Amino acid sequence: MSAPLDLMVDITDAPTLDAKYKLFAGFMEAEYGYAGVNYGLFLDTRSLHAIHNNHVSMRSGLPDEWREIYRRNNYALDDYGMRMGALTSKPILQSSFYQALDANELPENFARVIGGVRNFVSSGVVLPLQANGMRGIVGLFDPSGDILKHDARFERDRTIIQTLANHLHMCSDWSDDIIVQMGLSDMNLQVLRLKAQGLRVKEILYEIKRDNPKTVDNHMQRVRKALGTRNDMETIQRAAKLGLLQEDSLHAHQIGPQLYDALRLR
Repeated sequence: MSAPLDLMVDITDAPTLDAKYKLFAGFMEAEYGYAGVNYGLFLDTRSLHAIHNNHVSMRSGLPDEWREIYRRNNYALDDYGMRMGALTSKPILQSSFYQALDANELPENFARVIGGVRNFVSSGVVLPLQANGMRGIVGLFDPSGDILKHDARFERDRTIIQTLANHLHMCSDWSDDIIVQMGLSDMNLQVLRLKAQGLRVKEILYEIKRDNPKTVDNHMQRVRKALGTRNDMETIQRAAKLGLLQEDSLHAHQIGPQLYDALRLR
């Protein structure tokens, strides 16, 4: 049991999201054979459009051929695993997707994606995540393992795997990736932070050296679109959870007592 605990400590201490992700992905491959590891954050889950257009993600391990097929065919719009990960709370085995495919229980748009990935992934699991008010997802994929053995092993080690994925999500600061992937500018962020401080429009215009009152709303509208929010208050609340209101990244969270309990280390 020391190895999972050591990993949690290492993830907590790792200075960047990329470093935390690589530690987690390396452990999942070494211990469980998951060569493919996807980790993503959903900024908005209120609609199917929002799920697929307001998320950021990190991926590794699956063949470049599959990535090209996925991109070329625009499979993200019909990625059933992503959709289920955003809307459910329990782990979903890859085998359940294949069973539904074989039984012709899936609409054609979903079936084409699951049928495509089947050539590259034999088994795996999708883990929905929830921390700090934000939904995330971890996909763990084995390109060549036995599907029955995988499912049995996952049920045996489910608590540890889920706990480690939850800890990664709880410790992760996606702020830099959100800024880059969602195309937020320095001025967008400056207006957002001034708005969060409670400054009025005239005061914000003075700080950013602009005259047109519409400028403030234009920048806030850009942030609302990126974060999938409806108004300024909701935008500020979500931005705070994501660490966008701070000049520096959020400090990593410490390991909570409940995680020790989950690993039965007490």
